[in-house]
Amino acid sequence: MKSVNVKVEGKKIGIIGIGNIGTSILRGLLATVDDARFLINDLRRKSLDAFAGESRVEICESNEELVKKAEIVILAVKPKDVRMVLEPIAPLMADKLLISVAAGVSTAELERYLGEGKRVIRVMPNIGARVGESVSALCRGRNAVAEDEKLADEIFSAIGSVYHINESDMDAITGLSGSGIAFFAEVIDAMADAGVYEGLPRDSALTIAARTAIGAARMILAGDDPAAIKAMTASPGGTTIRGLYAMESRAVRAAMMDAVIEATRRSRERNR
Repeated sequence: MKSVNVKVEGKKIGIIGIGNIGTSILRGLLATVDDARFLINDLRRKSLDAFAGESRVEICESNEELVKKAEIVILAVKPKDVRMVLEPIAPLMADKLLISVAAGVSTAELERYLGEGKRVIRVMPNIGARVGESVSALCRGRNAVAEDEKLADEIFSAIGSVYHINESDMDAITGLSGSGIAFFAEVIDAMADAGVYEGLPRDSALTIAARTAIGAARMILAGDDPAAIKAMTASPGGTTIRGLYAMESRAVRAAMMDAVIEATRRSRERNR
């Protein structure tokens, strides 16, 4: 994508759906963007009340009110609710940009609900957004332009890293990253349980397991190959090779591959 000089500052950004992802996006933007204004709406009043005292956030009484006031609308609702939310606001979206984070809902489907000519960006973040460590994959619809894509990049960079992909790869990203963060959490929890079994306090075991995972991830991001990390720690006849043998004998590697593959398949099923 060619470089386009755009800024989120000064924009009016609406967020429909203040659940885990919607809240994380809003908090990330409040922390990193100085003079944008935010409009929010959600069926759950309690979700909105958490931002009642924030001077840059306006709580709207309806989605229609939000869309009328916003320049950019972020759709952060469950996939099953997308059509129900979009069709009533479609007549108000003529000059607006829609950014959807609804898993498994294609740009073509979003454009169909909104009507001809509407600008759509699709993003797949993950729940790491809660701590500023989301991995977000981004693609644009037929009518969105480079400036729209750059705006979406800037918004989601506030909550982590952003990757521009072909929409055909979005299901694989959903399986690998959108769902994958839960798979890593499961592995870390299992390792912590093993620590508890061997006599460690639960809180210490969980923290140590999580920090060990961070260390491995940072080594890989710094350029170390996963196989090299195993070779560095697995001395002949030692503890690590015994543990790796146990993992291999129980097909842990295959199970992790299957988890990503099945999550990807489920994402494709929802797109049919």
